[in-house]
Amino acid sequence: MDPRTSEYENSEDEEAARVWVGDGIDYSPYFITSTVFQTNVEAIQWAKNIAIKNGFEIVISSHKHGGKQTLLRCSRGERYRGLPIPLEDGLSRKTKTKACGCPFRLKVRQLQDFSGWQIVANAGEQSTHNHEMIVYAEGHQQISDLSPAAKLIVRDMSSYQAKACAIMTALRTKHPEDNPTIKHVYNYRDRLRKDGFEGRDMISQFFHLAVTNKYYHASLADSETNVLTHVFMAHPASVELLRTYHWYIGMDSTYKTNKYRMSFFEIVGMTPCNNNFKIVYAIMQDETESSYRWVMECLRNLIGFDMNPTVILTDRELGLMRPVREVFPDSAHMLCTWHINKDVENRVYKLMGGDMNFASKFKNGRWKKIINSQTVDEYELEVAKMKDTMGKIGNVVAYVVTLV
Repeated sequence: MDPRTSEYENSEDEEAARVWVGDGIDYSPYFITSTVFQTNVEAIQWAKNIAIKNGFEIVISSHKHGGKQTLLRCSRGERYRGLPIPLEDGLSRKTKTKACGCPFRLKVRQLQDFSGWQIVANAGEQSTHNHEMIVYAEGHQQISDLSPAAKLIVRDMSSYQAKACAIMTALRTKHPEDNPTIKHVYNYRDRLRKDGFEGRDMISQFFHLAVTNKYYHASLADSETNVLTHVFMAHPASVELLRTYHWYIGMDSTYKTNKYRMSFFEIVGMTPCNNNFKIVYAIMQDETESSYRWVMECLRNLIGFDMNPTVILTDRELGLMRPVREVFPDSAHMLCTWHINKDVENRVYKLMGGDMNFASKFKNGRWKKIINSQTVDEYELEVAKMKDTMGKIGNVVAYVVTLV
Protein backbone atom coordinates (compact mmCIF):
# COMPACT_ATOMS: atom_id res chain seq x y z
CA MET A 1 0.00 0.00 0.00
CA ASP A 2 1.31 3.45 -0.93
CA PRO A 3 1.97 5.45 2.28
CA ARG A 4 0.31 8.49 0.73
CA THR A 5 -2.98 6.71 0.02
CA SER A 6 -5.89 7.16 2.41
CA GLU A 7 -8.41 4.35 2.94
CA TYR A 8 -11.09 6.95 2.17
CA GLU A 9 -9.54 8.06 -1.13
CA ASN A 10 -12.41 6.66 -3.23
CA SER A 11 -15.14 7.26 -0.68
CA GLU A 12 -18.13 9.38 -1.67
CA ASP A 13 -18.93 10.13 1.93
CA GLU A 14 -17.38 13.58 2.60
CA GLU A 15 -17.78 13.21 6.35
CA ALA A 16 -15.94 9.89 6.35
CA ALA A 17 -13.15 11.44 4.31
CA ARG A 18 -12.39 13.74 7.23
CA VAL A 19 -11.88 10.83 9.61
CA TRP A 20 -8.24 9.84 10.00
CA VAL A 21 -6.48 7.89 12.70
CA GLY A 22 -3.24 7.17 10.80
CA ASP A 23 -2.30 4.70 8.09
CA GLY A 24 -0.37 2.37 10.41
CA ILE A 25 2.55 2.23 7.96
CA ASP A 26 6.16 2.01 9.12
CA TYR A 27 8.07 4.78 7.33
CA SER A 28 11.46 3.92 8.84
CA PRO A 29 12.64 1.79 5.85
CA TYR A 30 12.61 4.91 3.67
CA PHE A 31 15.27 6.45 5.93
CA ILE A 32 17.61 3.48 6.32
CA THR A 33 20.88 4.29 4.57
CA SER A 34 24.55 3.41 4.92
CA THR A 35 25.58 6.84 3.72
CA VAL A 36 27.85 8.79 6.04
CA PHE A 37 27.28 12.52 5.66
CA GLN A 38 30.06 15.04 6.08
CA THR A 39 27.91 17.43 8.14
CA ASN A 40 24.64 17.27 10.03
CA VAL A 41 23.23 19.87 7.63
CA GLU A 42 23.68 17.47 4.71
CA ALA A 43 22.09 14.64 6.70
CA ILE A 44 19.10 16.76 7.71
CA GLN A 45 18.55 17.94 4.14
CA TRP A 46 18.69 14.37 2.86
CA ALA A 47 16.06 13.31 5.38
CA LYS A 48 13.85 16.27 4.45
CA ASN A 49 14.02 15.33 0.77
CA ILE A 50 13.05 11.72 1.53
CA ALA A 51 10.14 12.90 3.69
CA ILE A 52 8.86 15.20 0.94
CA LYS A 53 8.88 12.33 -1.56
CA ASN A 54 6.65 10.40 0.84
CA GLY A 55 4.14 13.16 1.45
CA PHE A 56 5.16 14.82 4.70
CA GLU A 57 7.64 17.34 6.07
CA ILE A 58 10.13 17.06 8.93
CA VAL A 59 11.66 19.81 11.03
CA ILE A 60 14.35 20.08 13.69
CA SER A 61 12.93 19.36 17.14
CA SER A 62 16.03 19.73 19.36
CA HIS A 63 19.80 19.30 19.67
CA LYS A 64 21.21 16.96 22.32
CA HIS A 65 24.53 15.83 23.76
CA GLY A 66 26.34 19.06 23.07
CA GLY A 67 25.23 19.20 19.45
CA LYS A 68 26.32 15.62 18.67
CA GLN A 69 22.73 14.53 18.04
CA THR A 70 19.80 16.26 16.36
CA LEU A 71 16.23 15.09 16.83
CA LEU A 72 13.91 15.49 13.84
CA ARG A 73 10.14 15.23 13.99
CA CYS A 74 7.18 15.50 11.67
CA SER A 75 6.15 19.12 11.06
CA ARG A 76 2.79 18.27 12.65
CA GLY A 77 4.41 16.72 15.72
CA GLU A 78 3.60 19.43 18.25
CA ARG A 79 0.80 19.09 20.78
CA TYR A 80 -1.87 21.79 20.61
CA ARG A 81 -3.88 22.85 23.67
CA GLY A 82 -3.91 19.39 25.19
CA LEU A 83 -5.44 17.52 22.27
CA PRO A 84 -5.42 13.75 22.94
CA ILE A 85 -2.74 11.79 21.13
CA PRO A 86 -3.78 9.84 19.19
CA LEU A 87 -7.16 11.48 18.52
CA GLU A 88 -9.58 9.09 20.16
CA ASP A 89 -12.56 9.78 17.92
CA GLY A 90 -10.46 10.22 14.79
CA LEU A 91 -12.08 13.55 13.96
CA SER A 92 -9.95 16.51 12.98
CA ARG A 93 -10.42 19.53 15.22
CA LYS A 94 -11.45 22.88 13.75
CA THR A 95 -8.30 24.80 14.57
CA LYS A 96 -5.90 26.98 12.59
CA THR A 97 -2.89 24.85 13.46
CA LYS A 98 -1.42 21.81 11.74
CA ALA A 99 -0.19 20.45 15.06
CA CYS A 100 -1.74 17.12 15.94
CA GLY A 101 0.96 15.42 18.01
CA CYS A 102 2.29 13.21 15.21
CA PRO A 103 4.69 10.67 16.80
CA PHE A 104 7.12 10.36 13.86
CA ARG A 105 10.77 10.91 14.93
CA LEU A 106 14.25 10.57 13.44
CA LYS A 107 17.77 11.10 14.77
CA VAL A 108 20.84 12.54 13.10
CA ARG A 109 23.84 11.31 15.12
CA GLN A 110 27.55 12.04 14.91
CA LEU A 111 29.78 8.99 14.65
CA GLN A 112 31.98 8.20 17.63
CA ASP A 113 35.16 8.74 15.63
CA PHE A 114 33.82 12.14 14.47
CA SER A 115 34.21 11.05 10.83
CA GLY A 116 30.68 12.02 9.83
CA TRP A 117 26.96 11.87 10.55
CA GLN A 118 24.36 9.15 10.05
CA ILE A 119 20.57 8.87 10.05
CA VAL A 120 19.01 6.68 12.77
CA ALA A 121 15.44 5.51 12.12
CA ASN A 122 13.76 3.29 14.69
CA ALA A 123 10.78 1.08 13.90
CA GLY A 124 7.70 1.26 16.09
CA GLU A 125 5.37 4.09 17.06
CA GLN A 126 7.94 6.76 16.20
CA SER A 127 8.00 5.61 12.57
CA THR A 128 4.27 6.17 11.91
CA HIS A 129 1.99 9.16 11.38
CA ASN A 130 -1.46 9.95 12.82
CA HIS A 131 -2.57 12.20 9.95
CA GLU A 132 -3.06 12.15 6.20
CA MET A 133 -0.11 12.70 3.90
CA ILE A 134 0.27 15.88 1.85
CA VAL A 135 -1.80 15.85 -1.33
CA TYR A 136 -1.43 19.44 -2.53
CA ALA A 137 1.87 21.33 -2.33
CA GLU A 138 0.30 24.72 -1.64
CA GLY A 139 0.76 25.89 1.93
CA HIS A 140 3.76 23.64 2.64
CA GLN A 141 6.94 25.66 2.70
CA GLN A 142 9.42 22.83 2.12
CA ILE A 143 7.52 21.56 -0.92
CA SER A 144 6.14 24.79 -2.33
CA ASP A 145 8.83 27.44 -2.67
CA LEU A 146 10.09 29.94 -5.21
CA SER A 147 12.80 28.91 -7.62
CA PRO A 148 15.72 31.27 -8.37
CA ALA A 149 14.00 32.33 -11.61
CA ALA A 150 10.76 33.07 -9.76
CA LYS A 151 12.63 35.07 -7.10
CA LEU A 152 14.20 37.15 -9.88
CA ILE A 153 10.70 38.02 -11.13
CA VAL A 154 9.62 39.06 -7.61
CA ARG A 155 12.75 41.20 -7.19
CA ASP A 156 12.41 42.92 -10.57
CA MET A 157 8.68 43.60 -10.30
CA SER A 158 9.04 44.82 -6.70
CA SER A 159 11.67 47.32 -7.80
CA TYR A 160 9.01 48.83 -10.09
CA GLN A 161 6.48 49.01 -7.22
CA ALA A 162 4.27 46.26 -8.68
CA LYS A 163 1.47 45.02 -6.45
CA ALA A 164 1.70 41.57 -4.91
CA CYS A 165 -1.34 40.34 -6.85
CA ALA A 166 0.31 41.32 -10.16
CA ILE A 167 3.51 39.51 -9.15
CA MET A 168 1.46 36.47 -8.19
CA THR A 169 -0.20 36.40 -11.63
CA ALA A 170 3.20 36.53 -13.34
CA LEU A 171 4.54 33.67 -11.19
CA ARG A 172 1.56 31.42 -11.84
CA THR A 173 1.90 32.08 -15.58
CA LYS A 174 5.65 31.57 -15.91
CA HIS A 175 6.47 29.18 -13.03
CA PRO A 176 3.38 27.15 -12.11
CA GLU A 177 5.63 24.22 -11.13
CA ASP A 178 6.76 26.21 -8.05
CA ASN A 179 3.22 26.12 -6.65
CA PRO A 180 3.56 29.78 -5.57
CA THR A 181 1.30 31.39 -3.00
CA ILE A 182 0.85 35.04 -2.07
CA LYS A 183 2.67 34.29 1.19
CA HIS A 184 5.78 33.37 -0.81
CA VAL A 185 5.68 36.77 -2.48
CA TYR A 186 5.28 38.67 0.80
CA ASN A 187 8.00 36.65 2.54
CA TYR A 188 10.55 37.11 -0.24
CA ARG A 189 9.80 40.82 -0.56
CA ASP A 190 10.28 41.18 3.19
CA ARG A 191 13.60 39.31 2.91
CA LEU A 192 14.72 41.66 0.13
CA ARG A 193 13.79 44.66 2.23
CA LYS A 194 15.71 43.39 5.26
CA ASP A 195 18.74 42.57 3.12
CA GLY A 196 18.88 46.28 2.33
CA PHE A 197 19.32 47.08 6.03
CA GLU A 198 23.04 46.23 5.73
CA GLY A 199 23.16 44.84 9.26
CA ARG A 200 21.13 47.64 10.85
CA ASP A 201 18.21 46.82 13.12
CA MET A 202 14.70 48.13 12.43
CA ILE A 203 15.05 51.38 14.38
CA SER A 204 18.50 52.11 12.96
CA GLN A 205 17.18 51.56 9.45
CA PHE A 206 14.25 53.86 10.22
CA PHE A 207 16.59 56.72 11.07
CA HIS A 208 18.96 55.85 8.23
CA LEU A 209 16.16 56.29 5.69
CA ALA A 210 15.08 59.53 7.35
CA VAL A 211 18.59 60.99 7.14
CA THR A 212 19.19 59.67 3.62
CA ASN A 213 15.97 61.22 2.32
CA LYS A 214 16.63 64.46 4.23
CA TYR A 215 13.58 64.23 6.47
CA TYR A 216 13.21 66.75 9.26
CA HIS A 217 13.43 64.50 12.29
CA ALA A 218 13.72 64.59 16.04
CA SER A 219 13.67 61.92 18.73
CA LEU A 220 13.69 61.31 22.46
CA ALA A 221 15.09 58.36 24.39
CA ASP A 222 14.79 57.28 28.00
CA SER A 223 17.75 58.67 29.93
CA GLU A 224 18.25 55.45 31.91
CA THR A 225 17.54 52.65 29.43
CA ASN A 226 18.32 54.58 26.22
CA VAL A 227 15.10 53.12 24.73
CA LEU A 228 13.50 55.26 22.04
CA THR A 229 10.27 56.84 23.34
CA HIS A 230 9.35 59.63 20.89
CA VAL A 231 9.90 60.18 17.16
CA PHE A 232 8.97 63.20 15.02
CA MET A 233 9.21 63.02 11.18
CA ALA A 234 8.38 65.40 8.33
CA HIS A 235 9.06 64.99 4.61
CA PRO A 236 10.92 67.92 2.95
CA ALA A 237 8.05 68.46 0.48
CA SER A 238 5.56 68.53 3.38
CA VAL A 239 7.65 71.18 5.13
CA GLU A 240 7.54 73.40 2.04
CA LEU A 241 3.77 72.96 1.74
CA LEU A 242 3.33 73.77 5.43
CA ARG A 243 5.29 77.02 5.20
CA THR A 244 3.20 78.01 2.16
CA TYR A 245 -0.21 76.89 3.43
CA HIS A 246 -0.06 77.20 7.22
CA TRP A 247 -3.58 78.53 7.84
CA TYR A 248 -5.19 75.23 8.87
CA ILE A 249 -3.66 72.35 10.83
CA GLY A 250 -5.52 69.22 11.95
CA MET A 251 -4.28 66.71 14.54
CA ASP A 252 -5.39 63.26 15.59
CA SER A 253 -3.87 60.08 16.97
CA THR A 254 -4.48 56.37 16.77
CA TYR A 255 -4.20 54.47 20.01
CA LYS A 256 -1.41 51.86 20.14
CA THR A 257 -2.19 50.17 16.84
CA ASN A 258 1.42 49.15 16.12
CA LYS A 259 3.56 46.25 17.35
CA TYR A 260 5.40 48.49 19.82
CA ARG A 261 2.13 49.55 21.51
CA MET A 262 2.94 53.24 21.00
CA SER A 263 0.59 56.05 19.93
CA PHE A 264 0.77 57.22 16.33
CA PHE A 265 0.06 60.96 16.01
CA GLU A 266 -0.72 62.57 12.63
CA ILE A 267 -0.67 66.26 11.74
CA VAL A 268 -2.19 67.35 8.41
CA GLY A 269 -2.64 70.59 6.53
CA MET A 270 -4.92 71.82 3.76
CA THR A 271 -4.30 73.68 0.51
CA PRO A 272 -6.64 76.39 -0.90
CA CYS A 273 -8.07 73.68 -3.19
CA ASN A 274 -9.30 71.73 -0.13
CA ASN A 275 -6.69 69.00 -0.62
CA ASN A 276 -5.19 67.53 2.53
CA PHE A 277 -1.48 66.86 2.85
CA LYS A 278 0.39 65.13 5.63
CA ILE A 279 2.69 67.47 7.54
CA VAL A 280 4.12 65.32 10.30
CA TYR A 281 3.80 61.88 11.79
CA ALA A 282 4.96 61.26 15.33
CA ILE A 283 5.26 58.17 17.48
CA MET A 284 4.83 58.69 21.21
CA GLN A 285 5.35 56.46 24.22
CA ASP A 286 2.06 57.68 25.74
CA GLU A 287 -0.64 60.33 25.31
CA THR A 288 0.32 62.48 28.26
CA GLU A 289 0.57 66.26 28.30
CA SER A 290 4.37 66.14 28.30
CA SER A 291 4.43 63.94 25.17
CA TYR A 292 2.06 66.24 23.30
CA ARG A 293 4.03 69.31 24.41
CA TRP A 294 7.22 67.84 22.96
CA VAL A 295 5.47 67.24 19.62
CA MET A 296 4.00 70.77 19.61
CA GLU A 297 7.42 72.29 20.29
CA CYS A 298 8.91 70.29 17.41
CA LEU A 299 6.07 71.52 15.19
CA ARG A 300 6.73 75.12 16.25
CA ASN A 301 10.40 74.74 15.31
CA LEU A 302 9.35 73.26 11.99
CA ILE A 303 6.97 76.12 11.11
CA GLY A 304 9.15 78.87 12.48
CA PHE A 305 8.34 81.48 15.10
CA ASP A 306 7.30 84.10 12.55
CA MET A 307 4.27 82.11 11.33
CA ASN A 308 1.09 81.14 13.17
CA PRO A 309 -1.64 78.80 11.92
CA THR A 310 -5.00 80.51 11.68
CA VAL A 311 -6.79 77.55 13.24
CA ILE A 312 -5.73 74.27 14.85
CA LEU A 313 -8.34 71.51 14.84
CA THR A 314 -8.22 68.59 17.31
CA ASP A 315 -10.50 66.26 19.19
CA ARG A 316 -11.14 66.84 22.89
CA GLU A 317 -7.90 65.18 23.98
CA LEU A 318 -7.25 66.73 27.39
CA GLY A 319 -3.51 66.05 27.25
CA LEU A 320 -3.26 67.90 23.93
CA MET A 321 -5.45 70.96 24.52
CA ARG A 322 -3.16 72.80 26.96
CA PRO A 323 0.08 72.33 24.95
CA VAL A 324 -1.71 73.65 21.85
CA ARG A 325 -2.79 76.80 23.70
CA GLU A 326 0.64 77.35 25.24
CA VAL A 327 2.80 76.69 22.16
CA PHE A 328 0.41 78.36 19.67
CA PRO A 329 -1.29 81.10 21.73
CA ASP A 330 -2.09 83.23 18.64
CA SER A 331 -3.91 80.42 16.81
CA ALA A 332 -7.60 79.65 17.24
CA HIS A 333 -8.13 76.19 18.69
CA MET A 334 -11.30 74.43 17.53
CA LEU A 335 -12.73 71.00 18.26
CA CYS A 336 -13.54 68.57 15.46
CA THR A 337 -17.30 68.22 14.95
CA TRP A 338 -16.91 64.65 13.70
CA HIS A 339 -15.38 63.59 17.02
CA ILE A 340 -17.99 65.59 18.94
CA ASN A 341 -20.81 63.89 17.02
CA LYS A 342 -19.37 60.45 17.69
CA ASP A 343 -19.03 61.22 21.41
CA VAL A 344 -22.60 62.54 21.62
CA GLU A 345 -23.95 59.49 19.82
CA ASN A 346 -22.06 57.16 22.15
CA ARG A 347 -23.23 59.02 25.29
CA VAL A 348 -26.89 59.10 24.19
CA TYR A 349 -26.62 55.41 23.32
CA LYS A 350 -25.61 54.68 26.92
CA LEU A 351 -28.23 57.03 28.42
CA MET A 352 -30.96 55.28 26.42
CA GLY A 353 -29.97 51.83 27.64
CA GLY A 354 -28.18 50.71 24.48
CA ASP A 355 -30.69 51.96 21.89
CA MET A 356 -28.39 52.68 18.92
CA ASN A 357 -31.32 53.45 16.61
CA PHE A 358 -32.43 56.34 18.86
CA ALA A 359 -28.84 57.58 19.33
CA SER A 360 -28.24 57.65 15.57
CA LYS A 361 -31.50 59.48 14.84
CA PHE A 362 -30.78 62.03 17.57
CA LYS A 363 -27.27 62.70 16.25
CA ASN A 364 -28.46 63.17 12.66
CA GLY A 365 -31.60 65.05 13.62
CA ARG A 366 -32.03 67.34 16.60
CA TRP A 367 -28.35 67.46 17.56
CA LYS A 368 -27.25 68.25 13.99
CA LYS A 369 -29.55 71.27 13.90
CA ILE A 370 -28.13 72.54 17.20
CA ILE A 371 -24.49 72.16 16.30
CA ASN A 372 -24.98 73.69 12.83
CA SER A 373 -26.59 76.86 14.19
CA GLN A 374 -25.07 79.93 12.56
CA THR A 375 -26.15 82.57 15.12
CA VAL A 376 -26.82 82.73 18.85
CA ASP A 377 -30.54 83.28 18.25
CA GLU A 378 -30.73 80.26 15.96
CA TYR A 379 -28.87 78.17 18.51
CA GLU A 380 -31.19 79.16 21.37
CA LEU A 381 -34.22 78.43 19.19
CA GLU A 382 -32.99 74.91 18.39
CA VAL A 383 -32.22 74.19 22.05
CA ALA A 384 -35.72 75.35 23.01
CA LYS A 385 -37.24 73.06 20.36
CA MET A 386 -35.25 70.16 21.76
CA LYS A 387 -36.57 70.84 25.26
CA ASP A 388 -40.15 70.99 23.98
CA THR A 389 -40.02 67.85 21.86
CA MET A 390 -37.79 65.74 24.15
CA GLY A 391 -38.87 66.98 27.57
CA LYS A 392 -39.81 63.46 28.65
CA ILE A 393 -36.25 62.26 28.08
CA GLY A 394 -34.77 64.42 30.82
CA ASN A 395 -31.38 62.73 31.04
CA VAL A 396 -30.60 63.32 27.34
CA VAL A 397 -31.81 66.95 27.50
CA ALA A 398 -29.77 67.62 30.64
CA TYR A 399 -26.66 66.12 29.00
CA VAL A 400 -27.01 68.28 25.87
CA VAL A 401 -27.67 71.47 27.83
CA THR A 402 -24.61 70.85 29.97
CA LEU A 403 -22.53 70.06 26.90
CA VAL A 404 -23.44 73.10 24.84
